[in-house]
This record gives sequence, structure tokens and C-alpha cells, in this order.
Amino acid sequence: MQSVRYPLLRGLDGVPNHYAAAVAETKRVLERWTMDPPFRDAYRLDPIATLAGLGVSLTPDHVEPLIDPEESRRITRALQIGEAPGCPDSVLQYSAFMAEKLAHRAELRDLGTPSDPVLAAWRRRQVLRAERDLGSQRADAIVHAPLAIELSEGCSVGCWFCGVSSSRFQSSWPYTENAALWRCYLEAIRNVIGDCASQGFLYWATDPLDNPDYESFIADFYGVLGRCPQTTTALGGKDTERTRAILELSRSLGSPVDRLSILTLSQLNVIHNSFSAMELLQVELVPQNKEAASTHVKSRSGRARTSKQKRANELISADLSSTIACVSGFLINMPAGRVQLITPCDASDDWPLGYWVLDEQYFQTPEELAAALRMSIQRSARAGIDPTTRARLRHFLIVTCSPGLLKIDGSAGSLSVRGFDDYTYLADLLINEEVTCSDVATKCHDRLGWPLTSTYAVLSKLFEAAVFDETPPPPTKVPRS
Repeated sequence: MQSVRYPLLRGLDGVPNHYAAAVAETKRVLERWTMDPPFRDAYRLDPIATLAGLGVSLTPDHVEPLIDPEESRRITRALQIGEAPGCPDSVLQYSAFMAEKLAHRAELRDLGTPSDPVLAAWRRRQVLRAERDLGSQRADAIVHAPLAIELSEGCSVGCWFCGVSSSRFQSSWPYTENAALWRCYLEAIRNVIGDCASQGFLYWATDPLDNPDYESFIADFYGVLGRCPQTTTALGGKDTERTRAILELSRSLGSPVDRLSILTLSQLNVIHNSFSAMELLQVELVPQNKEAASTHVKSRSGRARTSKQKRANELISADLSSTIACVSGFLINMPAGRVQLITPCDASDDWPLGYWVLDEQYFQTPEELAAALRMSIQRSARAGIDPTTRARLRHFLIVTCSPGLLKIDGSAGSLSVRGFDDYTYLADLLINEEVTCSDVATKCHDRLGWPLTSTYAVLSKLFEAAVFDETPPPPTKVPRS
């Protein structure tokens, strides 16, 4: 009989102290195991003393099932069928915590759906396209947030591997001068895209702690939109008292998860020495230090693409997809007054930052921002096909035709279309010709006698399933007025 599992991301009311402490201590041991080679070496020599030196009450029996790869896989398989005989309670509790975080990630993706039907249809297709482009495993980690707002121009950290190639820090948008305006901007965004705006966050190619007023901005974000945005920072060890205050504010406003990027082993030491395991229970420490285990490699996107020869061992394999982008919606920079419509893609020479920019505009007032958002949706967030839509299948898909069936296979699964006797000619057009939907419908009508409306229905189904190549040209810059 399994012991009771408690949710931990929505506060600890009703959670027994020993339960939360076991999960927090397990998390701390795994952070050390992942990012600290001397800890791994010491553990192999004397596991009992090493765990005691970390200040946790766990024994090797509580740790081995999670650090031994084969045992960890065995437990994962057993938990999938609801059985894990002989497994320590602390391991099961930590596994339940990880499952809760995965469920939370999926929930964020669902809650990010805009109320605008055109934008919602476009975003839904981007989610499907990411599965086809990046593979299901990598795509599953992307929440497709509807909104990211930068409160600074540039970033002071300057990571060599920055996946979005942040520029040098230039300036921040001050809260004291813009407090009332900030709330008006948030309301303007919500009026256009709906309550999903609450699923946004306040950084991108920036570090949120570069803005000295960040705490005031997130408090107002919560006040206007009803949710505390997640914080991810690489400056958590620079001023630990400020970091503590931000984390406490986040917890008080109900933020389930925040993240501290760990760039060096010394930074990990500062964080662990400054915060107890319980204080970091809802804080993910992201392994970015060079000593981190080989399973924690960095995206081959942005600035990392120029460093790939020197530090290739720290990057994801070149034959795998790379992006750290997680927004299918609007990227807004407040100091520049710039708004872009973006969505993740595999980083490439054409799109090295790992996201497409489909539209870019500038604004100076909340009213201008609202108008810019609506204009971007109107001209760039295509909800469905029209006669001018490019009708070409993505190059990596496998197409097979059999009597009465068109089947398209890819990493995200299969798509089947039925209704006509023979799809060979249609498939040839979609694979080998540069045609629009109008061209396809006309050609199929003239050669095969297919009704135009029936062909458009087939093309619409393919388009909605994200199998058409929608790769955009480089964005057209809109001059700032």
C-alpha cells in the first residue's frame, strides 16, 4: 500500500514537515550530484559521511535509486504502472514531486490559450509544428507562453552560451516613473489577448534582476493579471538577500516554481550556503556550470553557435534540435517600445536565436501597444488557409499514398486523410511544386475533377495539422515613428 502523496507547488499547508523535508533534501542531494564533481567523488568513497556533511538526514538507500541510471529507469517504469515494491518512501515522494512539476508545465501550456480566436488557432498550430520540428520530447518542454516582457535593454551577465544572444546591458525601464503606465500596459495586453496574459513572464534576452525595481513590477503584474510571473535569473548569488526577498514575495503571491541558473560551482556553493533545502524546495537550480553532468548540455542556439568548436562538449549534439525559446505570442521590450510576434523553431543559420519573428512594431503608449498587437494578429497570425496560402509540405515528412488514403508521418505521429480514390497527384504537388492553395485546388479540379471546396477541405485539414511549411522570410523592420 502506497503512502499518501502531497502536492508541494501550491503551498505547504497540510503537508507534514517530514514529507516536505524529505523531498527538499533529496532535491539538494541531486543538485550536488548533478553539478559538483568533488561531491560525486566523495560520495563514491564514503557515501554516509558525504550525505551527513551536506546536512541531510538521508542515507545511501534513499539516494541510490535516483543516482544509479539503471535503477532510476527501473523505478520510473514501475511507477508508470503504479508499482514500485521495496522503493523507499522518500524516492516515491520525490518522484511524485517531479510528476507534479511536469503536470504543472502541461497546465501552463493549456492556460496560455488566447481568447482571440485567430491568435488561439495560430498558437495551437505552432504547438503542433514544434512537435514536428523539434521532436515530441523537446517540444514537450516548451510551454508556448503567450507573452514575455523585457524590463531592460540587454543583459549584464553575458553568458557565452546565451541561447538568444542577449546584447550588453544598456538600461532599465524605471518603475518610479512608469508605475501607473505599467498597469495600463498590462490591462491593454489583457484586453487584446485575454486572461492568458497572466501566463507571461518578465524577461527574455535579459536578466530580471538587472532591473532594480523588478519586485514592484511583479507585484503589479499579480495585482492586474492575478498571477505572479515565474522568475528565472542568473544573478541569484550576487545579492542573496535580494534573492531571498524576491523568492519570499513569489511564494506569498502563489508562484509555484522559480529558477536560479547556476553558472559556476562557486555560485552553487553560495546558493546552498545561503538557503536551506526547504527554502529552495520550489526553486529549480538550472545546471549551467561547466562541471555539470553531461546530461545537462546547453542549447546550440544564439551565442552558443559561435562557441560550438571551443566548448562543443557542453552543447547539445549538432544533429538534435536546439532552442530555448518558449513563447508563441508576443515579445515586448519596454525600454525600446518594441513588440514582436514570435514562436520557437529549430535554431539555424537563418534563425540562429531559435525562434521566428513574424512581425515587429513600435509603440509609445498603451493604446499604441494594443493597436500593434491587433495589427500583428491581423497580418501575421494566420488562423486558416486562403487562396494565396503556400501549399508545400515540410521537407522531413514521409508521405505515402494508397487507395483512398493520404498518410503523412513524422516525429509527432501520423496524419491520415481519406475521401478521394487517389492522392498521388495531390501529394506530388505538395512535395515537388511551388504552389498556392488556389493553384492546387484548380489543378486537382482540372485534372481529376475534384470539387474545389473538397480540395480546400483537405488542404485546410493539412494546414491545421501543421504539416505545411510556414517558415517566414526575415522580418520586415517597421521604422519607429
